[in-house]
Amino acid sequence: MKPEVGSINLLSITRSRAKMYEYDVPRESFINLPKDPKELLMLTIGILGDFSASSSEDSRNESRLNMLFAAQYFDAYISSRLNQTLDNYLLLLGSAAYYLCDLPGSSFVLINNLDYTSGDIGSEDLEYLLISVLRKDFDNMPTLDGNYKSEIERINTACKEFLLNGTSQNEITKLIDVLRDGIYYEGSDRQLLLIDTIRNVIIKFFSNSSWSNLPIYSGIDSSQWEEIIKKPSFIKELWPAQILLGEKNVYNGMSAIIQMPTSAGKTKSIEIIIRSSFLSSRANVAVIVAPFKALCNEIKGTLQEAFVNERVRIDVPSDAFQIDFDIFSEIELETEKLILILTPEKFIYMMRHAPEIIDEVGLLVYDEGHQFDNGIRGVTYELLLSSLRLLIPKSTQIILISAVIMNADSIGNWLIGDNKTLVNGANLLPTYRTIGFVSWRDNLGRLEFVNPEIPDIDEFYVPRVISTVSLAKLGRERNARIFPIKKDGKSIAIFLGLK
Repeated sequence: MKPEVGSINLLSITRSRAKMYEYDVPRESFINLPKDPKELLMLTIGILGDFSASSSEDSRNESRLNMLFAAQYFDAYISSRLNQTLDNYLLLLGSAAYYLCDLPGSSFVLINNLDYTSGDIGSEDLEYLLISVLRKDFDNMPTLDGNYKSEIERINTACKEFLLNGTSQNEITKLIDVLRDGIYYEGSDRQLLLIDTIRNVIIKFFSNSSWSNLPIYSGIDSSQWEEIIKKPSFIKELWPAQILLGEKNVYNGMSAIIQMPTSAGKTKSIEIIIRSSFLSSRANVAVIVAPFKALCNEIKGTLQEAFVNERVRIDVPSDAFQIDFDIFSEIELETEKLILILTPEKFIYMMRHAPEIIDEVGLLVYDEGHQFDNGIRGVTYELLLSSLRLLIPKSTQIILISAVIMNADSIGNWLIGDNKTLVNGANLLPTYRTIGFVSWRDNLGRLEFVNPEIPDIDEFYVPRVISTVSLAKLGRERNARIFPIKKDGKSIAIFLGLK
């Protein structure tokens, strides 16, 4: 099933109504609904069913855009408050739809709005299994009393075992298929939809799992990853951008220029790159160069939590210009690893006074690569890279990572050379984001939302969002003061933030 123009327009109206509630637009200013958005319910459930019934990865790839349409509809219909009796059901379907079209963050937001005590949608407890799998929480399933109680509990227990230990995958597949056969024989329409959705969500969970992916992507035996993946702080499932890094051989030692937007999982990606480098013995020392001291300290705190109780030392050398290179003499690099986190200035200073340090570095990560364009700090950063190009061994893995890189290929050729890969994860966010522009076509400002990938395409608008208010004059001020100022983007952003 595929949405046509009329369905796409009706979705836009539904999303607009949801945004009107979000921005507290007066009810009398709401856009009239030419059709009841509930008309899309059968179409979107059909899209989810078609996707769930797909047996090949190719057919699922072709239907991901349709699945995003369905996910946005379920999400918007809930927020539009048109029929709150359907909220639990649509939260569940919306979360599953987002998950299946590679938006795990949006999926998690929806499923966290639904708890087990309010999850009953009359499907013989199948809904509780889907909630457990989407939340990766297999310890809080309520007491079951439906016809499939035994099968659901066994699947839930096996899924927990897979999450914690990476085992029971074959058992889960067999249990799901047996339950699916039974429901296909005697189940209701809703049960058929849910069991197909559960099956495909679990298959997706397997394909995204750290247990399944990291040994393959890194070329390191699963036994070496086992204790790491079992750590409570380590991610059990890779996000889309992290999977792309694996597919580009970054976890297997390939140098790379990486574009990864904020919230795409950059910090965890760096952790995986470091761990892969240490486990494979490609590096005993990893250096992370970050442009600001505050960012260095933030990275240090995050990595200290990640590597707690491991033989890994994490250090941010002081910014005082003194020779504090005794770090290397204090540890045995054969048995203990070292992560240094420095500003460009500090790294240049260390290299000038002890150039032999660079020979120990097997992994070099440049964070916030867009700082090349940041005035004098950008010049310092570029000088550092120019110096390092001449000093670092060819075997060193080099990673430059940034939210925005306009000329990745040119930077890669200059910094690394031919033996590199370019990773464009700009569109691999874990959550769906909307992009809107303020318009003053009316006396009151409106928000006009566009397609995030093709900004020239309008999707919907929200009227009467921005109204100016008069502010009290300060001191000897004579001119009238209003908020927000129409041509001042900052004041408009503050106004919308306060909404």
